[in-house]
Amino acid sequence: MATVFVEKIESYRGVESFLEKVFDIFSFENCEFLKPNFLKFDNPENGCITHPEVIKSILKIAKEHGVELTVIEGGFFKKSASECFKAFEIEKIAKCINLNEDEFLEVDINGKALKSVKIAKNAVLARNRFISVPKMKVHHLTKVTLGIKNNMGFLKKPAVYMHTQIEQKLVDLLQFTTPRLTIIDGVIAGNLSEMFPKPVKHGVMVASDNVVACDFVASLLMKVNPYEVEHIRLAMDFFKLRAEDIEIIGNLEAKKYSLSLISRFLGKLGI
Repeated sequence: MATVFVEKIESYRGVESFLEKVFDIFSFENCEFLKPNFLKFDNPENGCITHPEVIKSILKIAKEHGVELTVIEGGFFKKSASECFKAFEIEKIAKCINLNEDEFLEVDINGKALKSVKIAKNAVLARNRFISVPKMKVHHLTKVTLGIKNNMGFLKKPAVYMHTQIEQKLVDLLQFTTPRLTIIDGVIAGNLSEMFPKPVKHGVMVASDNVVACDFVASLLMKVNPYEVEHIRLAMDFFKLRAEDIEIIGNLEAKKYSLSLISRFLGKLGI
């Protein structure tokens, strides 16, 4: 049985209370790293990146329970993570590592589509000991970008080689690096585009110690059929997870998400 905790959060002022409950349900045991989605440096209210208040609250609660977390992220541009660490003053309260400037290791994945890949050294260290904190958003290639896809931030850029057979490659990568805990930020979520989204005040947070179950429930909240999100379906098959095995704590209040015409066009081109 996989447990997924969902709660209505009207603003980021209510995040800390939610996270205390997350700790009580799942704990932060064996967690040493925290991986947000800092795709680019942006205003957190735009719905593109994980809101820094979520990151700060996780760091605070973890520290209160004796857990020191290192924040690791790359981002689309070389300095994306560093700019976020500095501007949001995350580097003042935790060790922060820009994975784009890390040493990269060639790692054998031996998956169905992904045979080997260059992964940041600190991401390899974190591979099963990290909290994944993605933003709830759409994506032109994969319909949604949630916990499973957040792993792409570990890879050497540019990672366009992932685009061919991306759904299977994401599942192959997940077999190598799996978050201990996933916390999805949907208080202000991203619609229409992953890079230039229209912010959606969805007011929801989702958490689970099973990233596949977490993504399954988050896609339902986005009114996206999880069985039509190929990487979620493939991951469920691989990890032998059925919908009836997912226990949801809380109520699902879904909002309709969709891709813009440009995003759909790019998706058809596969770029």
